[in-house]
Amino acid sequence: MCQEPEKPVIWVNENDEVLGEVTRVKAHAESLIHRVSAVYLTNFKGEILIQVRGDGGKLDHSAAGHVDAGEDYETAAYRELEEELGVTGVKLTEVGCCISNEVGSPKEPARRRHAFAVFECQAEPGVTNPCEVIRVYWNDPRKVWREMQLDAREKKYTGGFKTTLALYLKKKGPIATT
Repeated sequence: MCQEPEKPVIWVNENDEVLGEVTRVKAHAESLIHRVSAVYLTNFKGEILIQVRGDGGKLDHSAAGHVDAGEDYETAAYRELEEELGVTGVKLTEVGCCISNEVGSPKEPARRRHAFAVFECQAEPGVTNPCEVIRVYWNDPRKVWREMQLDAREKKYTGGFKTTLALYLKKKGPIATT
């Protein structure tokens, strides 16, 4: 069974100050900013692991997920790494934080707004969760960024991935992200 029970997520303002707890469905329907952890797995070539999502096939972070009530960003990042990619026993390095303003979907037309904490680690994926991940592959993050610029309507890439990759590349070295 792939359907997860609905858990409360952490609702925040533009400064990432906690306003309360809401369901993910409510947060998405009302464009409420809520916390998400994203992790980039890297390899010795400087590539990032890209996930093909199980819920629609869009390209996304190596691993990512909502921060559940009672969790902090780092705890959620470790949980998502294990749940989605079977990765444990790694050390995460925080890259930074950002807020996304993503295009909605036909199922959830409101804009999604996420407060992201972005992490990275050097690791190989383990056994992926077929409920969440169709497949994974390595790619040059700068090449991915260039391709994202051709996907303004977020048909191929998730909006959160676009937002966090811009942050990731700014932290990793010069890149034009506009």
